[in-house]
Amino acid sequence: MKACGIVGPVISLSGVLASYLIHRDWWSITRNAISDLGKIGLPYNWVMNYSLIIGGICLTLYGIWKVKEGIGKIGWALYTIGAIFLILIGIFPEGTGPHYEVSWGFFISMFLSIFFLSLATIKIGILIFIGGSLLAIWALKSFEGVAVAESISVLSFLVWHYLTVVREDA
Repeated sequence: MKACGIVGPVISLSGVLASYLIHRDWWSITRNAISDLGKIGLPYNWVMNYSLIIGGICLTLYGIWKVKEGIGKIGWALYTIGAIFLILIGIFPEGTGPHYEVSWGFFISMFLSIFFLSLATIKIGILIFIGGSLLAIWALKSFEGVAVAESISVLSFLVWHYLTVVREDA
């Protein structure tokens, strides 16, 4: 299951990056949301949406495995919920009714997951949590679009995620 924790983010981010490359003529990290790359009616929206679904499935399996390990159950349960929300972002892309709620569900669940799991592994986790939070708040106030704040949140999650995957005691 550890492999799911390693490849899940790679799959999801590869789809986002490929979608950006496809739509780089109009998409801007400072003016758009990441979800704009998968919106209904956009050519090749499936590139991002399918990658979020597949990556989210991997992360859900990884999260379930970590919950069963017994360490940090609340944090890993929130992580698993966040991974399910990631799947739902791919199923309900921008332009569908539930998209806004599932997007917020993803970011809030992962944010809380990092917080609760950081309490268990206080050192680096809390620094990532505080640093990522402050940078995301700054980005929300500094740019027209939300993609910079989303990217900072995702990057904070990825740093924390891979540090956690590597550590056997987290």
